[in-house]
Amino acid sequence: MPEEVVSRVLTGETPLYEILMRRYNQRLYRVARAILRDDGEAEDVMQDAYVRAYQHLAEFEGRAKFSTWLTRIAVHEALARAHRASDFSH
Repeated sequence: MPEEVVSRVLTGETPLYEILMRRYNQRLYRVARAILRDDGEAEDVMQDAYVRAYQHLAEFEGRAKFSTWLTRIAVHEALARAHRASDFSH
């Protein structure tokens, strides 16, 4: 189902992207919160992950499940934020 929604978004049905966001909000939040241990930062990571995924949606090749692809984007963003935060604290 998510892969079908992705292909429909890519063909111009952009409002359907909200379906994907609603479906994965809790998952992305939990992943980001586990890495950052900060509610606000986790919410920012979620937003950034959705924006980045939308910008690169055409690059989603379907080799992995969409949820895996999206989660990897969120993890990468959360780790980058954690790394930047540690740079500021030194």
